[in-house]
Amino acid sequence: MHAILKKAALAAALATASLSANAAESHIKVYTNVDTTLALMKADGSALPDLITLAHIPGQGLNAHTERVRIYTNDETKDIEVRLTTDPSLVMQGGGGTAIPLAVSLNKKRLTVAAQDFLASDIYDGALPGASVVMDLQIGQAVRAPITVAGAYEGIVSIAMVQKTGTP
Repeated sequence: MHAILKKAALAAALATASLSANAAESHIKVYTNVDTTLALMKADGSALPDLITLAHIPGQGLNAHTERVRIYTNDETKDIEVRLTTDPSLVMQGGGGTAIPLAVSLNKKRLTVAAQDFLASDIYDGALPGASVVMDLQIGQAVRAPITVAGAYEGIVSIAMVQKTGTP
C-alpha cells in the first residue's frame, strides 16, 4: 500500500510540473500620477492618451488633433490657472530639419507659457459633481504650412494646472 501511495504522489508531482512548464504569465505595468486637487482627463473620466499622431497632408501640413476633456477637481469654487510648461514643437528624430512649432488650445483659448485663468463660474456648471463642462483640447501646427523635410518628428506637450487659493 505504501508503494502505491509513493507512485501516486510521484505521478501527481510530475503532472503538476508538466502543467507549470506550459503555464503562461502576464505582467502589466501600472502607472498613475496623483494630484489630489486637479486632473485633466477625457470627458468620460478616462486618462488622456500618452501618444497622439498628427496626420500630415503633403503640401498642406499637419491636421490638428482634438480631445474632448474635462478638468476634474476637489473644489468647484476655485478658479484654475492653466499654462504650458514650455513652448511645444516637433523636432526630427535624430536631429536635422527645422522644428515645427505647435499650438495648444483649451476651450478655444490658446495656451502659452503664461498662466491663463479659467474661471470656476465659467467651467463648473454642477451637472457632473467635481467635473467641468466638456471642453476641446486641441493640438496642432501653430501655423499650418507645408513641411519640406521628410522624416519622423516628435515632441512633448506639457500642460500645468494650478488651483487658485481663492476666487475674488
